[in-house]
Amino acid sequence: MAARKRPTTRKRSTARRKARGRKPTRKKAARKKATRRKAAGKKKARKKKARKKTTRKKTARRKKTTGKKKARKKPARKKAARKKTARKKAARPKPAVRREAPPAPVVRPAPSPAPAVVAPPPVRLAAPAAPAVAPPVAAATPDRIGVVTHYYGHVDAAIIQLDSGEVRVGDTVHIRGHTTDFYQRIEHIELDHQRVESARAGQTVGIQVSQRVREGDEVIRVSR
Repeated sequence: MAARKRPTTRKRSTARRKARGRKPTRKKAARKKATRRKAAGKKKARKKKARKKTTRKKTARRKKTTGKKKARKKPARKKAARKKTARKKAARPKPAVRREAPPAPVVRPAPSPAPAVVAPPPVRLAAPAAPAVAPPVAAATPDRIGVVTHYYGHVDAAIIQLDSGEVRVGDTVHIRGHTTDFYQRIEHIELDHQRVESARAGQTVGIQVSQRVREGDEVIRVSR
């Protein structure tokens, strides 16, 4: 059995420290880093050398190939220029162009004279009929008989307060105001919701009207 080699003092110290759980000193760590850097530098130098060798080999191969190609090339012989004989092309006869005869002029018939336009006889318009005029109201002196006090729109009835005179069924009155102005023929008169033939001053009666009236409108008797 061969005797085992004992580790050196440095190895013993590191082994003991590792066994004890201690870390190596700073100097030893720095030495390890330096050795690693040196090894890395050597590797890089080796790689550079290998690259240089490959590039040299490639350049040498290229030079060899270019030299071979140049040696193989032979001087080109000048070809004698051949004169091309110009061949005259036989002129082909051009086909004769047929000229078409000009079209015959179109004879258009002369326009017939326009028929004489006879003016129609003037139409005499009938005179416009005179507008219908309302039958004249019997001439009488207008007499103010009362004033409108109220108006019922749903039944078209006016309430009149008689101040003077007398009013009867069939009389025509003129109702006049700020915005009211029309004539009304009295068809019936109501006094206390009862129909009467006539009414006198001091009474309040209701009559049927065709238009809207306002409070304060004057009621003037025009005819009987």
